Amino acid sequence: MLRTIVKSLRTGVLTEAHPFETQPSFGFPVIDFSRCVACDECARSCPTGAIQTAASGPGRKTVTLSYAACIQCRECVSGCPEQAVGVSHDVEVAAYTRQQLARTASFDVDAATGRGTFVHVDAHTGPGLHESADRLRERIRGRLGRSLHVRQVDAGSCNGRELEIAATTNPLYDLERFGVHLVASPRHADVLLVTGPVTRNMEIALRRTYDAAPEPRIVVAVGACGCSGGLFGEATYAAVGASIVFCQSTCTFPAVRRVRRRFSTACW
Repeated sequence: MLRTIVKSLRTGVLTEAHPFETQPSFGFPVIDFSRCVACDECARSCPTGAIQTAASGPGRKTVTLSYAACIQCRECVSGCPEQAVGVSHDVEVAAYTRQQLARTASFDVDAATGRGTFVHVDAHTGPGLHESADRLRERIRGRLGRSLHVRQVDAGSCNGRELEIAATTNPLYDLERFGVHLVASPRHADVLLVTGPVTRNMEIALRRTYDAAPEPRIVVAVGACGCSGGLFGEATYAAVGASIVFCQSTCTFPAVRRVRRRFSTACW
């Protein structure tokens, strides 16, 4: 016992004092549309369809990058011949709607060369990260007090997100010091944290879990699989689709948000 106490005193406190200020070594791809020529190479290399191109009219073309489907594989970075796609260190992509996670650029296309010239970028307006956090904080404190109880629901995840959620409760990050607690029953939960595309085996269970959660409910869709189905949600008979689509159409969830955290290797 004495050895344990001495070791603890020598080690000291390892908990991150400000975990949300830590900059990760990875991030989402960013397209410099001013250098882009709309050649479609990045769209061809993207395994999830996060980057898509389309003809919007005679001599016009659009390139769309959606973080809802991005899995940060960086294939688009190496696949761009113009080196217009880079990697940022930003993983803050919290949004109220899936549409807010997309950026669409318009190009004028030269009929002779097929190369596009950048015109402008369209983005869906809405509350930013800090404004969204402030609104959610006031809503939680007004209705639920200063403590938040979360029930995580695995609707068909590969367990990548579950590892990250579990990491938030370890001594290094210690989520509970912020008043956030993971609970075992949806009847005790204020928030449902949904991961993965909804598999057919979990379809009824997810609906029942939502029905069991008391009002007022807050629902958070986690990661690319939760927001778009990722690699597994659209092209297999075993999945119903993305969690966000299933929740909005079947369970009529009042608010589905995607939240990513800054201090580990994936999203929470």
